[in-house]
Amino acid sequence: MRLFLLAIALASALFCETEESFAPKTLYVSVEPLPASLYVGQIIPVSYNAVVTERYFDRIETRIGGDDNGTGVRRISANPSWRRVDENRRRLTVYYQIMATRVSFPPIETEITLLNGDKDSASVASIRAGAIKLNSNPQFCGVIANDLQALSYKVERYSDAQNIVALELQGEMSNLDKFTLGAIAQEQGIESIDNKLPSTKMYYYAIIPPTIDEIAFNYFNPTSGDFKRIELPLDLSTIERKTDTNLEINPNKRSFPWLNVMLLTALCIALIGISIKTRKLAFLGAAAIAIAAIIWLAMRDEEVTIKSGAQIRLLPIANSTLFYITDSPTRAIALKENKEYVKVLLPDQKIGWVKKEETE
Repeated sequence: MRLFLLAIALASALFCETEESFAPKTLYVSVEPLPASLYVGQIIPVSYNAVVTERYFDRIETRIGGDDNGTGVRRISANPSWRRVDENRRRLTVYYQIMATRVSFPPIETEITLLNGDKDSASVASIRAGAIKLNSNPQFCGVIANDLQALSYKVERYSDAQNIVALELQGEMSNLDKFTLGAIAQEQGIESIDNKLPSTKMYYYAIIPPTIDEIAFNYFNPTSGDFKRIELPLDLSTIERKTDTNLEINPNKRSFPWLNVMLLTALCIALIGISIKTRKLAFLGAAAIAIAAIIWLAMRDEEVTIKSGAQIRLLPIANSTLFYITDSPTRAIALKENKEYVKVLLPDQKIGWVKKEETE
């Protein structure tokens, strides 16, 4: 009898275990193949696909294992989420930057919760790979990108011996924050950057010698596996001629309409002479107008006062590089203006942009 009861118990346990082992799965996760070649500095997407056998469920959550320490990669995506592909498929894209020649993309653990509270999980193990370090190249701007474009650029006079060039760049799957023009720039930096992967847009400035009439650099395209060259000719004719520029940017050589004053003075003397000779007041009135014009030209003031604490920026952009803050009311020469900013020449011969509301 005891043997019979033991047999029944064993059979029941075996049946229950078999039934549980054949419980249907509701979640399957896989990872898409990595590119054949990876490069140090490159930003790549690692894409995961999930197949859900239940049409309706409560939520699907993923935990990315470990941290970046010792993995050779840096995760850029803060909180990636699954995107719907169709009724049964979801996709998760995690962006990483390659930081070393040997890398290990961390494992992920995904869990799904059904409407009735049941759960199922699936995991993908860590992925190991090797990466290539690019050789140094003086023409290499430091950017690895599937595509890099200069959307716009402009050159202007910065000082007596310098020009400033502003670039609007856009890169696809790019480490655009590493962009540099190298030794041709005496000073350079990022004005602003908008990183919405897979696309990144950046405003960049560089202060260069006034003789440079072209900006040229190479970026590396990992898709084609070679360097691509970008050449941007600078139209220096849009900058005032040297003599005119000196008159504009040097307070001691300010432009003054001497020729107009001389002509008006001669006209005024002639009108007064005619008025005396003909005894007609009309000529005397015309002479008075000429005198008023002479006074206006002589007293015309191109200077502005910049308020204390005003911020002087390299470009008329809210996020532009701030290079000076006035510590007291400062007199400056107004060179140009737009709706919000005034381009000013400071006493130290530097040129920048200040908000109109910070001048008087």
